[in-house]
Amino acid sequence: MLDRLREASLVVRSWFQPRRRAAVTASLKAAILIGCLWTTVWMWHTRYYSKRYPEMPLSLAWSLLTVIGGIIFAQAGCSAVLKLRGARLRKLNTEVRTRMTALLADYISTGTSEAELQRSAKASPRDFEICLTGALLGSRGYALDRLRELPGVTGLRDRWIVQSRKGVTLQRRHAVEHLALLQDPATIMALEVALEDPNSGVVAAAVRGLLRMPVYADREKLIRSIPQRPYLVQVLTAGEVTSEELAHPALPAFAMRSATPWELHELQMRAVTRPVRNRKLQTTDADRATCSALAGLGETGRDLLRLMSAVGVAGDAPAEALGERLAAAARGGRP
Repeated sequence: MLDRLREASLVVRSWFQPRRRAAVTASLKAAILIGCLWTTVWMWHTRYYSKRYPEMPLSLAWSLLTVIGGIIFAQAGCSAVLKLRGARLRKLNTEVRTRMTALLADYISTGTSEAELQRSAKASPRDFEICLTGALLGSRGYALDRLRELPGVTGLRDRWIVQSRKGVTLQRRHAVEHLALLQDPATIMALEVALEDPNSGVVAAAVRGLLRMPVYADREKLIRSIPQRPYLVQVLTAGEVTSEELAHPALPAFAMRSATPWELHELQMRAVTRPVRNRKLQTTDADRATCSALAGLGETGRDLLRLMSAVGVAGDAPAEALGERLAAAARGGRP
């Protein structure tokens, strides 16, 4: 009896899974749409075409053609209206973002336009977030401090902290990357929580944010934990660590002093990835998946793959990923 109840509870619980719930919702919508269309066809048949064409098949055929034609013209009209509306909104958004970017630059340089900037942020919060992201990417020192003092930034920071914990993968990564750009000491706890995220992209963004934080107290502990993290995290965070912090017993001191910038980067990669290479002497499916993800990041990812291949990280996976990208480019695809 208990086993049957347990099985029944599992069946009931399975119906609340996201994918099954989405499938049931789609089925209900399709059934409602088909019912509405058939009702419309039947109304055309009973109220108009049955009086002109006594034969029922002919009347139903004309009713069906009328409904199909109405749907086609309605779709064409709605598509044209939506395209015009989208073009108008894009034009307005461009003007708003240009104006908001100018206000942010004026606020950073002279400290004025704060009231107008707050009004613009309330009127267009999405545009304000996009413009603020661009400002954070290009701001350092005093300019970054000025941006953090904006009242609208405080609200965005709190929203990003919530999204970094409860959103889907893309929302969590988006939120953590913005928290990393903000470099606010109030976000340290949220970034530390993001270090335990199952997605490597979220973890890499959290590591970069904490390493860029000047007041972060556990920097050395975080750097020591990088070799134990996934390849993607190690590669995407290697540029945030200085050569002195990456000092390794197998890395001679004279090499650090006399290396060129490119050789220094290679030595840093060796120091970070050496413990992992000792564990993984052969190429695995996880290595190939990680290298494929890096190849999709553009020129930066391909440079990192070339460096990994030269250092000997992940076996033949970096070379294979680069070869696949070159083959796609030769076939006319995007490299």
